[in-house]
Parts: sequence; structure tokens; C-alpha cells
Amino acid sequence: MRIAGVVLAVVAGLSVGGWAQREPNPIPLIHGIASFAIPGLGQYLNAEYNKALLHFAVDVVIVVGGGYLAGILPHPGLPLYWGVGLVHTLWALYSGWDAYTVALRREGLAIQVSPLGFAFRF
Repeated sequence: MRIAGVVLAVVAGLSVGGWAQREPNPIPLIHGIASFAIPGLGQYLNAEYNKALLHFAVDVVIVVGGGYLAGILPHPGLPLYWGVGLVHTLWALYSGWDAYTVALRREGLAIQVSPLGFAFRF
């Protein structure tokens, strides 16, 4: 009988929400990864169409314009193409982070930066 009482108390506590945790939603992560792969895609999935166009256009300018400049500028030793790749990677990281944080805010979550690290705020 005692075991049944303990099990009933645990189930009641879980159903009230005292110990239950909300299942994480994968949508913000998907939007962030999509925008990292193709800058602007995550913003498009977040229904921010003007921002999506801006992120994609900036990426095209970085890759095409940077590649063109790296090809015509004189370079003494190391080709300048690695710089284009670095700037493209940094832009893709920023675009992914932006899409991820916007999708989190739409889910009712936010990332809060503290001196001890990152934390989710509900």
C-alpha cells in the first residue's frame, strides 16, 4: 500500500508540472542551421522576408565580389581567397545566430548572457 501511495504522489506531482519539463522544440535549431548553410534561409523560414533578402544579398556580394577582388588584386605570397572564405563563414555564423534567436523569441524563449555563461529565459 505504501508503494501505491508513493507512485500516486509522484504521478500527481508530474501531472501538475512540478517535475515535468517542456519538450524542446527543434524549430529554432533548424532555422539557425538553415541560415548557416544558406544565409537568409532561416530568416525566410521565420517570415522575415526583407531581412532574408538582405542576408542573402550580402552573402552573394561577399562571395562574388570578394572572389573577384581576390583574383585581381596583387598578392605577394598567400592568395586572398582565404579571406573571402573567412568573411563568408563569419557572415554565415551571424546569419544563423540571428535566425536562431528570432525563432527562440517566437517560441517564448530567449538566450540570456551572464558572467557565468549562457542561460535560457522563459
